Amino acid sequence: MIGKIAPTLCSVFKGILPSDLFQRYDDETGYEMLQFDISVAAEINERIKEQTDEMDAKRAVAKRNQRREKISSAQMGSIMEEWAGE
Repeated sequence: MIGKIAPTLCSVFKGILPSDLFQRYDDETGYEMLQFDISVAAEINERIKEQTDEMDAKRAVAKRNQRREKISSAQMGSIMEEWAGE
């Protein structure tokens, strides 16, 4: 089980090796500590994902607005006519 979890925990808690995880979780309280660390890692990953998604959305809107600024209203009218098939 630790072999599947180790990459996630190591990526979240930088500088921790899989062997460090094995030593940490290889005792009678290891399972509880593993569950706690997994929940913390999942929360960190979720927050990073939310921030990345938010930044991606802001970049997409900014790019769209830049493209719109470059297109004149006459060009936009012709684009719309072509799209509408007129």
